[in-house]
Amino acid sequence: MIVKIDLKEKYKSFDQNFKTELDGKLIILSGVNGSGKSQLIKIIYGKIDEPTTGNKRALNRIVTLDNIEINWQNIEIRSFKDNISIPEVVKSSSSILNSSAEQAFSHYKNHGLNPILNPNFVSSITKVIKLLGDLYDENSRNIPEGIFKDIIRNNKFIWRQDDVFSDIIGNIFFNHAIEISEGQQNAGMVDGPAFNPLSLGIAPWTELNELFTLLKFEYRFKDNYSISYGELNETPILFQIDSHGNIIEDESRQLNDLSDGEKAIISLCFTSLQKIDVSDKKLLLFDEFDAALNPSLVESFFIVIEKYFINKGIGVVITTHSPATITLAPEYTSYYEMFKKNDSEFRIFKVNRDDYLELQKVNKSFYEKINDQNRRIKELEANIESDENVLIITEGKTDWKYIIKALQYFHHKQEFLEIKESYFYRFGTLEDVQQNICGTNVYADLGEAQLNSLLSNEINFRTGNKDKRKKIQIGVFDSDTDIKNKYKNDYGVFSFKIEPNNISTEFLFDDSEIKTEINGLRLYIGTEFDERTARHKAENITLGVTSSKRAGKREIIDTDVFDENSINKSLSKEKFAQAVFNDEIIISEKSYENFRHIFSKIVECFS
Repeated sequence: MIVKIDLKEKYKSFDQNFKTELDGKLIILSGVNGSGKSQLIKIIYGKIDEPTTGNKRALNRIVTLDNIEINWQNIEIRSFKDNISIPEVVKSSSSILNSSAEQAFSHYKNHGLNPILNPNFVSSITKVIKLLGDLYDENSRNIPEGIFKDIIRNNKFIWRQDDVFSDIIGNIFFNHAIEISEGQQNAGMVDGPAFNPLSLGIAPWTELNELFTLLKFEYRFKDNYSISYGELNETPILFQIDSHGNIIEDESRQLNDLSDGEKAIISLCFTSLQKIDVSDKKLLLFDEFDAALNPSLVESFFIVIEKYFINKGIGVVITTHSPATITLAPEYTSYYEMFKKNDSEFRIFKVNRDDYLELQKVNKSFYEKINDQNRRIKELEANIESDENVLIITEGKTDWKYIIKALQYFHHKQEFLEIKESYFYRFGTLEDVQQNICGTNVYADLGEAQLNSLLSNEINFRTGNKDKRKKIQIGVFDSDTDIKNKYKNDYGVFSFKIEPNNISTEFLFDDSEIKTEINGLRLYIGTEFDERTARHKAENITLGVTSSKRAGKREIIDTDVFDENSINKSLSKEKFAQAVFNDEIIISEKSYENFRHIFSKIVECFS
């Protein structure tokens, strides 16, 4: 799909004769605030607000889709704010069909089904003309009222405004239910044809429920609507479901009860049932529709637009500020970045998907973690069991290596003998465990947030379990964190930060020890680099983008230090910790003495 835009008049920050081209069946436009994303969407749509009158007028522009000109009648536009106030589903009846037939015939008699005379109902007018077929003649109005209305009613046509997102669920449910009713009535007549409801296709309530299941929504419609006295037997309502997927009938949900993000996606789901005619709609525009969507709803958003729009040949253009939307988009997505008029005369540049690769990894990792709720609950509720009466857990897999080596130093001096090496939780990667690196025996990853959560959960678990309170659990955090220590003496749960404040544990070693080379690589300290240029003050090496913000600061740099051949010269903290543990780096007594306060605090926890 190639969308070409040729603006024939000035519109806000876009000058007359502005031209651009967007290529792809799913296009994402990103950029800073004020870059003109929403303005471009309005240009594509072709109808804008007239400030003086408050009415909408056609914008003088030419937009082609695969070299075929399209106008606003072929385009739908939607923003997030348009979807958070979706109306409640209503109970439809035969009166809706009669009213639609009356409205369609009235427009036929008064305006000859001329869309120019009723621009808000172009789609309905176009549909009526198709239904009338050869009976329709734009130059006459001779179709008898009875025949006209019968055609409208028999096709279950609903006359409504041009908005594919408006509430039509009640009408769609009614139409399907009445077709079932009519089929059953015909089957009950003498020599009536056999009737199978499945011949009508999947019921709309079933289709929505299957879609909600796919999207992992916890709401469902009932699956047994019927016609009673010319109307649906009950108003379609969403219900909460239990863990087995069964409706909880005394827990109905009004649409207004849902979150804004859920409303937006459910609005899209409702839209999906309209079976949009591709000949009418060519392009669907979303202007920051994802403003309040969390990652799981972003994935739902893409599932719906792919299934019900893109797969039907309707192109989609999305403006967004959301990293989740950018990085969770399907592989076939085309990306464009927009810039302010003063920044670039071209305004729009196509972006390679690989530019978002790192962002994609982070978002997908986060989404996958929170999406599996059962697993996530178990993870957050997890506590670590140990055969030892004392368990000491460090933040990250490097610090326990340093602390154990320092403990060996003190044990050699016959100090802190009550602290055993076995008390320390030796965790790391699967490879660390398989290769028994530094005695690693537990496959785990405990960063700052995870350790803090684990300690909090341990306190909760010990509230009603006095036996667990007999075991001491201690968390040791780096001091360059704002995390609050957990300290519940009666429960045997403690934590503390290393000292002094605002340092990584590596700074307990001497600078010369930190800079020791291992196989030609070493750790660097930010103060070795010029703050402005990010170049090393003595060596011909430069910091990469990731590490450049540390230049001039007293921080450990263990990545992105490149020589003139773009070869990384930095040693990872993990490799440094392994070298300390394996005595490949000689650590002075003075440095080990810097660890004394850690063991003093551990002993305090014993008392």
